[in-house]
Amino acid sequence: MVVYGDVVQAYEKVTRFKNPTLLQYSGTLSRMTDSEVFLKPENLQITGSFKLGGALNVMSNLVQKEKIKGVVTCSAGNWGQAVAYAARQYDTYSIIVMPKQASLIKIAATRGYGAEVALFGENSNDVAAKAQEIAQNEGLIFLSPFGNDDLIAGHGTVGLEIIKERPETDVVLCPVGSGAFIAGIALALKEKNPKIKIIGIEPENANAMWLSLKADKIVELEQVDTIADGLALKKPGEQSFEIVKKYVDEIVLVNEEDIKKAVIFLLERTKLLVEPSGAVTVAALMTGKANLQNRKIAAILSGGNFDLTKLKIFLECDC
Repeated sequence: MVVYGDVVQAYEKVTRFKNPTLLQYSGTLSRMTDSEVFLKPENLQITGSFKLGGALNVMSNLVQKEKIKGVVTCSAGNWGQAVAYAARQYDTYSIIVMPKQASLIKIAATRGYGAEVALFGENSNDVAAKAQEIAQNEGLIFLSPFGNDDLIAGHGTVGLEIIKERPETDVVLCPVGSGAFIAGIALALKEKNPKIKIIGIEPENANAMWLSLKADKIVELEQVDTIADGLALKKPGEQSFEIVKKYVDEIVLVNEEDIKKAVIFLLERTKLLVEPSGAVTVAALMTGKANLQNRKIAAILSGGNFDLTKLKIFLECDC
């Protein structure tokens, strides 16, 4: 299992490739919560999301271990762009398998980072199977988007960035999908400061981690239905789940209207375009569902790759 030292090593490897996403103070959220709230804008990262750190660390370790012919992965957006960018930094060939209905903007961005894009199937199962088939037939390395030591350690570098910039931070809010991101964040921060509180935020309509923690075993949902598509996972990753059980203090659920209001709030008050998955932490603060007062809070905005064709839904929200 990944350990704190792995996160420190990842930080040393990946930082030079990334934008510094410095914490931004939010006076409005601070007043709402009677706390001191800073936003960690991973939406301003080079590829538009936190996933770059994980992809860079995976790619770095692959290159160090062996001369690789190339890599292939599956993604509808953020992970694919991160892998494409990371592969380019290491002069590695990459194929990203995306569903046929993937956003044209995300397809163009992925190609822009140097990857070959293969469109196949309708859902995550289709693209994963196709990516593994390509890996076998072409002798490429398949990169799973859902969690291994290198991926989790790379994601954890965001936690180190927070604590290095503001060591007095005592609460961190993080979105939860498969769990790899919050697993890395929680491991890094709790090992550095056991007193820091880690709170995960999930949509009510995609609450696999919340249910799994409640049952003390991995629970798979029959279906998910949320505008936070980056968090629309039917079950958490096994390794991520074990780390979350050990280190995360609480999972808070937010509903679809909460998320819409948070997206609009971020546009209006902070001038940040944040995708719904990245805005769930702010939704938890605005609604009081993350019940916090007199704390020093960092709320992670995990991504900003927003499908602008859907922005009208949010603008029409009674927010």
